[in-house]
Amino acid sequence: MEILHGAYRIDNPNSLFLVRNSSFLKTIPEEYVGDFMDPNPIAPHKLDVLKQMLKTRLKDRVKWYDCEYAGIDEDGKVELTGLQEGFCKNVFEFFKNRIEEQYPLSEGTLDPYQQAKEAHESFLKSRGALVLGRTTILEKVEKYVTDIGVNNSLVILGGAGTGKSSLLAKTADVSQQMAISKQIPGGGSTGWHIFFHFVGAVPGSTDLEKALKRLLKELGSVNEATMPKNLETTCQMTCSVLSNTKTPPVLVIIDALNQFDDDKSGTILSWLPRKLAPQVRVIISMINDTPPHKMLLERSIKPEEIIVTPLDMDARKEIVTEMLGKYNKRLDEKQISSLLSKESSQNPLWLAVACEELRVFGFFERVTDKINKMKDGLLDLLEQVFERFEEENGGQLLVATLCLLETSATGLLETELLQILGDEDNLKPEVEEESESKDGGREKKTKDIGPLPAAKWAVVFRALKPFLRPFGDSGEGRLDFYHRALSKAVRKKYFEGHTSGAVDQLWWHSKLADFFEQSDNIDRKVEELPIHLLKINQAENLKDFLMDWKIFDKLYNEEYSTLLLRYWREGCGKTWQTQMETRYQSQLNQIENSDDPDLQLLARRYEQVARVVNQSGENMKSLALLEKAMKIEQEDLSSRPERMVELYHLAATIYDDKLKLYEYIDPSQMRELKPLIDFGRKSIAIRETLEGEAHKYKLGKTLVQMAFNLESWLECGGDNSMSGEEAVEEGQACIDRAIQIFKDLGDDGHLADAIMTAGILLERASDEQLQKYMEALELCLQAYGENSVLTSRLYLNIGILHEDNRRYYDAYDWFIKWQKVSEEVFGYHHPRTQRCRNCLAESRYRSVKLNLERRNQVNAQNQQINEANEDDENSDSDDE
Repeated sequence: MEILHGAYRIDNPNSLFLVRNSSFLKTIPEEYVGDFMDPNPIAPHKLDVLKQMLKTRLKDRVKWYDCEYAGIDEDGKVELTGLQEGFCKNVFEFFKNRIEEQYPLSEGTLDPYQQAKEAHESFLKSRGALVLGRTTILEKVEKYVTDIGVNNSLVILGGAGTGKSSLLAKTADVSQQMAISKQIPGGGSTGWHIFFHFVGAVPGSTDLEKALKRLLKELGSVNEATMPKNLETTCQMTCSVLSNTKTPPVLVIIDALNQFDDDKSGTILSWLPRKLAPQVRVIISMINDTPPHKMLLERSIKPEEIIVTPLDMDARKEIVTEMLGKYNKRLDEKQISSLLSKESSQNPLWLAVACEELRVFGFFERVTDKINKMKDGLLDLLEQVFERFEEENGGQLLVATLCLLETSATGLLETELLQILGDEDNLKPEVEEESESKDGGREKKTKDIGPLPAAKWAVVFRALKPFLRPFGDSGEGRLDFYHRALSKAVRKKYFEGHTSGAVDQLWWHSKLADFFEQSDNIDRKVEELPIHLLKINQAENLKDFLMDWKIFDKLYNEEYSTLLLRYWREGCGKTWQTQMETRYQSQLNQIENSDDPDLQLLARRYEQVARVVNQSGENMKSLALLEKAMKIEQEDLSSRPERMVELYHLAATIYDDKLKLYEYIDPSQMRELKPLIDFGRKSIAIRETLEGEAHKYKLGKTLVQMAFNLESWLECGGDNSMSGEEAVEEGQACIDRAIQIFKDLGDDGHLADAIMTAGILLERASDEQLQKYMEALELCLQAYGENSVLTSRLYLNIGILHEDNRRYYDAYDWFIKWQKVSEEVFGYHHPRTQRCRNCLAESRYRSVKLNLERRNQVNAQNQQINEANEDDENSDSDDE
């Protein structure tokens, strides 16, 4: 019947039939032939008919193979030989071809943001599949999504294991279906985009910067050229996009916000506007009273809150019946009552763990006793489960697996875990006496150790499988806990449960550091090794690691090398910039002093290191490195245009970054302005000869930078090489070209910046300057919305214009706007926001504020008098 229904009738392409040649029977001793032949006399004929039918129907999926008699095994059964060539090869090739056909590898490298999206999609499907007893909450969430006039976020609050992730996964899944069928109002012609991110669910998901960049990419708000360079600017742009009425309709769903890296930082919520655009919805979940929750409650516009309440009795019964029913198991009424009488049964995760424990319990007559002995408390129950695992499923191997997964930075590949576990003699921290008795305590090198045998791993994996993220969800077989409560339970039992806990976890960090130091997988090395080296305070090893050019290339970013700089900063303390520059200089010297140096590579390395050093804030040291790159290009590489344009642009950027450190324009800045303008001109001259939108975009940005700094030249008084008037004339030509470039590219945001700069070049405090500022502001609000960096700059410039014209009340209004936007975009404690408060604290504006308060008070009193008089008149009229 299996052959008929599973293959023959439907011509199943996934079926393969391997038929042994009957000549094999001639090689078997006569007493064993009966084991391979049906005694029924018509059986051979029926078998021949079946083979012929299969061959006719399934064609090349029916194959014959040869084998030979090889003797008798210990159990008295016939052993065969010769299977490798025919049987095994056919099976392998068939499965390989079918898998390749059904799951073809995509051509080229998948975009990392798309990879992340697919990983979250997989998590969504697995976690949102079974959500019971939460109908009321889901209805409230749907009302928030579909309501009109919403301008605040929705926060889902609850303790660990209360089902927040499942709720948000279900919300995202349902919302996607509603968006496709146009059931969410306000979607316009494009419909709603649904963005979802589950923090901690997939590798790299705890990185806020990556999550927000993926959001911006999915919304089409950025491309590779305009991608923000660091977390601060990424948060600022996201805030701008989510408050902009021009942003396409979007529902943003982020689960476990409090699990982002450094959740106590103010940055964790700086991306979320206080007031959302009408076509934007944001749903976030977190644990009550965590720092992000407290920050949200301090805002003037409070979020809408939904508390995930404990499961009611009906929902609990439904969950138990459903979860056990999948495996044809059930509890009687007394057992269900006993299980649900425990207070923790209100928690979905506790209930899920309890059901899993009952599912694998093999003694039916002792189920009631098993239920009664279950600990009432999520972490306590998980500890109890771990204790059972240790007894039944691998002992120290299982403990080591738990500790390694918890200590890892991003989870572990199965192959990595097996390799580490293969060293079974070194899988637990040892007391000092034991370690001294073992050859100085040194472990064998990873490459000298074979992986843990599959049979041993199967025992461990079978036990842990329900508690791990669905195998392969990351696309690479990476294993990690599927819920953070499991992490807490592991920490509590193995790291925090006794005085040596902290030391023990450092031992596991050291274990992982040793493993990844020897790893050939650069991507995984970059993900894991620096974290462990920092934990065990191995600063020298960390420096050596960061000096490896292969590692450098993985962490380097032309705009801003966030992780590279962070590791140097955290590993080297106060002198990190000097140590970093010195170390990389020594690496450059090695290339330069080699017998046959690759000059193209050397020039490129000098440029890259110059960029990183400049990103660290060491502008002048960066310039010295850049000059060496220029010298090599000019003297040895024929001044290649495509390279010289980038070097000149970097030189101008270095001087521009140094100028930004000054709060006011001063004639002493001429020493930076002169080389900046010179390098800017050289960069522009070459860029104009290069084709492509990327070069056109960079040309526009350089022209705006030039125009701004040429105006600063005027403010500094100019010199014999170029008068202030000549600088303004050149700046005007630059900005006119920049405006045209951004019009051609359809880039309204940078066009607004260019028009503002055009206004800066006009006569100070003139009507023409105000007109340009207002034109730029209109474009800026269309492109970025009110909460953007450019808007804050425009509000400041317009306020200064009114101040120059002694219109202090108008200036005060614009400075108030400047302060509000700065607080929204940069945060209350940012230096730029502090500058706003300093401005408004000047005696002139304190006086304006006092006068306005008095005026408002008088107006309010007059309003009350007028209302009272109207009431008296109405009363007299009634008397008549």
